[in-house]
Amino acid sequence: MKHTTQTLAALVMSAMMLITAAASAQQFVVSGLAYNVLSETEHTVELIMKWSGTTYHGNINIPPTVTYGGVTYDVVALGESAFYYSSVSSVTIPSSVTRIKRGCFLYCTGPYSITIPASVTEIDPLALAARNMYIINVDEGNPNYCAIDGMLFSKDSTTLVECPLGKGGQIVLPQNTQHIGRLAFGHCQGISGITLHEGLRSIGYGAFQYNIQLDSVVIPATVSSLGTNLFDGCTSLGTLSIASGNSNYYMDGMMIYSAGGDTLVSCHKSADTLFLPATLRVVGGMGGNTDIRYVHIPDGVTMIDENAFENSTLASIDLPDSMRIIGEYAFYACMELTRVGMPTWLDTMGSGCFGHCMKLKSITIPNGLRTVPNSAFFSDTALSHITWGDAVEVIDSFAFSATAFVELQLPVTLRSIRCGAFNGYYDGPLRRIVFSAPVDTIEAETFTGHNIESLRLMNDEPPTSLTTLDYGTDYGCLVDATVDSIIIPCGSLNAYTTDSYWGLFNGKYFENCNRIDATTGYPVTIYPNPATDRIGIAGAAGYYRVEIVNLFGQPVISQDVAGGTAAIDVGRLARGTYFLRIHTIDGVTTRKVTLQ
Repeated sequence: MKHTTQTLAALVMSAMMLITAAASAQQFVVSGLAYNVLSETEHTVELIMKWSGTTYHGNINIPPTVTYGGVTYDVVALGESAFYYSSVSSVTIPSSVTRIKRGCFLYCTGPYSITIPASVTEIDPLALAARNMYIINVDEGNPNYCAIDGMLFSKDSTTLVECPLGKGGQIVLPQNTQHIGRLAFGHCQGISGITLHEGLRSIGYGAFQYNIQLDSVVIPATVSSLGTNLFDGCTSLGTLSIASGNSNYYMDGMMIYSAGGDTLVSCHKSADTLFLPATLRVVGGMGGNTDIRYVHIPDGVTMIDENAFENSTLASIDLPDSMRIIGEYAFYACMELTRVGMPTWLDTMGSGCFGHCMKLKSITIPNGLRTVPNSAFFSDTALSHITWGDAVEVIDSFAFSATAFVELQLPVTLRSIRCGAFNGYYDGPLRRIVFSAPVDTIEAETFTGHNIESLRLMNDEPPTSLTTLDYGTDYGCLVDATVDSIIIPCGSLNAYTTDSYWGLFNGKYFENCNRIDATTGYPVTIYPNPATDRIGIAGAAGYYRVEIVNLFGQPVISQDVAGGTAAIDVGRLARGTYFLRIHTIDGVTTRKVTLQ
């Protein structure tokens, strides 16, 4: 049950990120239209949104070819969110275009109608989601699509692909319609009713999302396949039923389950607290639910489907240890969510899964998760504490952008941080950053917008930092950030000051030649290590003092010991890496310890 297309809210976030950070591929403007190079060898480009802050307007006539830098390119696609929030009177699509990507006309206030040329063979869901579009026309020679009553259908007219957002009133589908595609009626806010005939076989993911005037739906008995999240945001839907004779799905109140009870398909209305059945394996369909506050998910559930709780009023949730997949945007914009009990292990976390959860203050990254995905905690403006799992190697683009971290201790397993991962935009709160081990790459704009007091790196040789952005300039990880000091390993100063990027920070460097992690002094035994609640010390003689120091060099525990052995209570400390210092009359011994 893998889905690949974001809902409208997720597309908004995607479009905003495209504005704030450009892609690494070559982009250019010719005659007021912006393009992104898809292939330098095949000389192909796609039309994209402008990155200059202005939008398209008026009559847009897209050329079949465009010349830039002495090279002529074929315009083969209309890119994702290309006309985002534009105000256009008309758009002429050339016969060179073969694909129209998701959200291409997202929130566009025009055009009234559009004609799809014969060359277009692929149209993504919500590609034509212009607010005032009423009519979709298709060239008769198109091999994949046709138009019926202003709506986009498959060529054989059995599958509804997309209904234009301007349609309103009662919709009666043709008798031979067998399939309603993914998000086909998504965000059609003027539709009050839809007649579905017997003979309909499938209804795709999110097919009726945010149809705010839709008041009743009867699912025919012939339907054997329902996507999840069908009725998210359908606030007027008071009557929902499944026709007698349907053996594939059943209803419990306003909730739709698969016949075996293993998949929750839809739950757009519910009680404040919801207990889900023990047979469940996949949870979906609660997006836009304005009733729910708490949901009890039974052990055995393996997947939270994409957008499952998006824009709901969920306040708290515990995910069972059986959980293996959290889908894309699963909890996006859950504005009341204050706590998430994460599973111990997790295989996959989807893009934007907890983005814009503005009351979420802390999170634990499950063990085994190697990548914190793109925009995972984007704009979680209260998020200030994180416990890392034992396997995080990559923090993807914008994963923690616009969060509330003041101090950041990164995991020892980390190898790469991608573009804008901790971007603060304007006056971000991040002040102190500690890398626990050497990393390979810190991409552009990672720490943009923060006033950083100290940055501690463990690399003897500077990590790769440059990314060439569309505006033709090499920007490193600290672009538009202020930095007071950069702490580097002893003996590495020359490597940093002569580097093409890191050399820009000459005068900011301090070599750590008295490292708090040096394992000096006489032999002692530290046990257990890793530890959970207590750390035992054996082998130290006489009176001594024990300090436990975090990676910022700050003592968090100090305890005097009279005798050779000691037990230090560490249960109150956050999980992570620390250094244990033993001060005796003979000197100081330091050991690295891990709390888990």
